[in-house]
Amino acid sequence: MLAVIAMVSLGFWQLDRMTQKQHRLDSIAQKNAVTPIHPFSATKQWQDVRDVPVRFNGIVGHSRVLLLDNQIVDGRPGYDVIVPVLTRGREILVNLGWVAAPRSRNELPVLAVPQGDIVIEGVLAQPGSNPLISETQTQFNQFPLVIQQLDIAELNQRWQTTLPDMVVERLRSEPAVSEFKTHWQPVVMSPEKHLGYAVQWFGLAIAAIVIFLSVLFRRSQ
Repeated sequence: MLAVIAMVSLGFWQLDRMTQKQHRLDSIAQKNAVTPIHPFSATKQWQDVRDVPVRFNGIVGHSRVLLLDNQIVDGRPGYDVIVPVLTRGREILVNLGWVAAPRSRNELPVLAVPQGDIVIEGVLAQPGSNPLISETQTQFNQFPLVIQQLDIAELNQRWQTTLPDMVVERLRSEPAVSEFKTHWQPVVMSPEKHLGYAVQWFGLAIAAIVIFLSVLFRRSQ
């Protein structure tokens, strides 16, 4: 019966995830209906700044390049290239996109980070902390800086900066940055898939109960 309880619990968990994903998609549709704004204006207009479309110009800080490790795109390992961009007198982190990793882990990719003014269109994201990922970086002033996850609070402490707790996922830019591939996905698994998994878990639970009752009935005979 413990197995049945576990399967039912997983089914309800999938239903909860379905509801969360649907709310997220509804929020994205609402935000996409508005004109892109400056990222520093997002917190004044939205309680949840995730997925807010933004457009702004700034200056790329190419001397502090971050490489977010273990990013898989089209089945290939690589890095997300993240840089601070100065706009309206403050810096904000921008994910320029993905670049493939060299064959050797001892090598880093050759980067063509844009310099000077740039106009960026994208969406806002807020990186979360994954307890399953442990940061291996100990030196935070050697660039390019390879990190295992984007911890903005840690960077602010190390660099004595005031980066906002958000990152811009670049979708387009002027000039174009074709060296880096954008791969932003707000929702990886659709609500329909979560519903399908929930039905499967509930079906397995029902099947287990039927088998259990059948065995009991045979033993009683």
